[in-house]
Amino acid sequence: MNNGFIVRVLKLVGLTAIGALIAGCSSNSYEVTQYRLPHLSQSAEALCLANKRPVFVGDSAAKPGLQLQQDETRWHSARQHRWSTPLAHQLQRSAQRLLLADNCEGKLTIWVDDFYGSNDSKAVVAGHWQYQSTDAQIALEGAFTEKVPLRSDGYPALVNALDTAWLNVMDTISLGVGDKVAR
Repeated sequence: MNNGFIVRVLKLVGLTAIGALIAGCSSNSYEVTQYRLPHLSQSAEALCLANKRPVFVGDSAAKPGLQLQQDETRWHSARQHRWSTPLAHQLQRSAQRLLLADNCEGKLTIWVDDFYGSNDSKAVVAGHWQYQSTDAQIALEGAFTEKVPLRSDGYPALVNALDTAWLNVMDTISLGVGDKVAR
């Protein structure tokens, strides 16, 4: 056999193998499921301006994927299960709708440090808040940690439990601030 022929065949086989490898790597597609906090699907009766109810989220909650605690030291950010809009935006809209929306006086700021599914099947929402009345006569602050058990396995159950935990936080803040402001 001719050595030139063998070299050409090896090159052709090599190029075909490389092409197949590249095609295989680039076809690593997967379906992305997007989630929104369920209570945001309801219409709002009143809405405070965003600058009256700002919400800030920590770095882990700012990621597009839902956050899961695997154990005490390892965390996972889901690639296929993501928020439909940034979580910070969803929480902001929620605060504008739910926190003292009938009285938008004063500034209520919320910092969300944790918003994740724990390794013991609970939705965890934690952070702190600060309220300052318009006339600066009232200044309040507090911390929150809310844990809600998941009703079943899976990302939809996690999103529903996170929604419930967040609504519980909104109720707690509203009660804490509303009682002091009404006096």
